[in-house]
Amino acid sequence: MEGSRKKEKWNRLVDAFSLKGTSYVVPQYPQVEPEQMAEELSEISETVWGMYAFAREPLEGRFTREQKCHYIAKANVCGREWADKVAKGYGTNDPKLLAERMGMKVLKKKTPTGGGIVLFAQFVQPDEITIFTDCIAKAQRIYRACGCPLLESEKLTSVLLAHELFHAVEERHEKEIYTRTEKVELWRRPFSNRSSIVCLSEIAAMAFAAQMTGIEVSPYMLDVLLVYAYDQNAAWGLYEEVCSLRAEEQQLQEKRENKNICPD
Repeated sequence: MEGSRKKEKWNRLVDAFSLKGTSYVVPQYPQVEPEQMAEELSEISETVWGMYAFAREPLEGRFTREQKCHYIAKANVCGREWADKVAKGYGTNDPKLLAERMGMKVLKKKTPTGGGIVLFAQFVQPDEITIFTDCIAKAQRIYRACGCPLLESEKLTSVLLAHELFHAVEERHEKEIYTRTEKVELWRRPFSNRSSIVCLSEIAAMAFAAQMTGIEVSPYMLDVLLVYAYDQNAAWGLYEEVCSLRAEEQQLQEKRENKNICPD
C-alpha cells in the first residue's frame, strides 16, 4: 500500500513537470478555480508544506512524523537566519542586487534547452542562475484571474531568484549550513554511509526566499499555481494532496488537544 502511494506521488510529479507525458493514467481531480486555490494555499502552515516536501524525499520512509517535524522546523529557521545573515553581509535584501554583489550571473531564457521538462528557475554551480520567463509570462494570466500578489511578474521573479540564491549560499557555506551538515546514517557496516536529507534544502530555500522578499505566504504555493499554467489537472492533484496533508495535521492537532483536556 505504501509503495503504491509513493509511486502515485512520483507519477504525479512526472506528470506535473513533464510535457512529454507517461504511460501512467492520470486520475481526473476535482476542478478548483485559481482564486480559491490561492486563498486556501496561502493559509497552509510551514509544517504541512514541510510534509509535502518530505513526501518527495528519497529517504522519507526512514523518519517518524516527529523527526520530520523537527527537521522541518530546523530547515525553516536555517533559511530565515541565512537570509538575514546574507542580507546584512551584502548590505541588501533585494535579490537582484544581492545576486550582483555575490558575483552571480543571472540569465533569462524562455524555456530550458531541449524542452520536455518544465522548470521555473535553476542554479548551476558555481555562479549561474537562470530564470525561465515562459512560466512568468503564463503566470500573469493566472494573476489577472485570481489577484494573488505572489504571481505578479516582478515579485515572482524576485522570489524565484531568491530561492536559487539560497542554493548558491549553500555551496559557499557547505561546511557550516544546516541543510548540508545535517545527515542521516544509512548504514554502519562494513563502513559508515551518511547522507544529506535532500528536501531540507528545498524547505530552507523557500524560507530564505520568503524572508528575503518579505512575502507572508510560502513560496511553495508556486508548486501548484505555476503548474496550473501548464497542466490544470496536475495542479489540482497537487492541490488535493496539500489539502489532504492539512486535514491530517488538523486531525492530529485535535487529538493532541483532546489529550490535554482533563475531566472535571
